Amino acid sequence: MRFEELLQERGISRYYLSKTSGVPWATLADIYSGKTRLERCNASTLLKLSKALDMSLEELLKVDNSPSPKAADGKPVRKKYLESGLPDSIQKAIDDYLQGEQNRVLHLDCLSDELYGAINSNLWGGRINEEQADYLRKKYLYGTEVNTDD
Repeated sequence: MRFEELLQERGISRYYLSKTSGVPWATLADIYSGKTRLERCNASTLLKLSKALDMSLEELLKVDNSPSPKAADGKPVRKKYLESGLPDSIQKAIDDYLQGEQNRVLHLDCLSDELYGAINSNLWGGRINEEQADYLRKKYLYGTEVNTDD
């Protein structure tokens, strides 16, 4: 299993994993991208990750974190991971907005404002990062094409 698949399966984002494990974001980004192999991490980092992911060290070391396909900007091509482990307030606002679109409600602008506010308040509160906020705004509010392939 790939590292990104593991996080998707568990419904958590890299940002959330960084916060809950205590592993710095930069270190986790290097692990996620494959720049730093799990086998080369120090014991402290591996223990923090295994505890946060509720896995044994042996299971964690079997996870494939080799580099995945990248776009020209060096980030993963697939962006679905940015929707993993979203705070409840954002998930509810997304669900309400999508339901409003489906039902063609007249107050869709209010639902989009709720979603925009939920994204911003969670960004400012440190519960999501800037990349996630930009992705969510583009996907749901601006109608910009984003790659969400699994």
